[in-house]
Amino acid sequence: MTQYRKSAALAALTAIALIAAPAAYALSATPLERAELAGLSPAMQAQVEARAVGGNSVTEVLQVMLLNNIKIKHEASLIVALDWGKGVAVVQLPSGGLTAVQFDPKTLQIKS
Repeated sequence: MTQYRKSAALAALTAIALIAAPAAYALSATPLERAELAGLSPAMQAQVEARAVGGNSVTEVLQVMLLNNIKIKHEASLIVALDWGKGVAVVQLPSGGLTAVQFDPKTLQIKS
């Protein structure tokens, strides 16, 4: 019976660790995400950090915000490639073609 209790306790602790690990991981930004945040204006940093909760990473939030801004001026359905340093996103068009869109890396605003 003692062996059974040890096994059950170990299984319970393993389950708790597996459930808690993604939540703990999501709470801390990776070095890349910290660098992405550092390049943003203070107002954009606050917006991104406020949205990067519940399992959403900083990178995911930035990509969604950027794609939403792109969709205001250009038809686009997917970001295919991204160069934060140069402020260029390559997006897939609904027709299947690709186009490059320039944006301000500090504010995510699309340049005309």
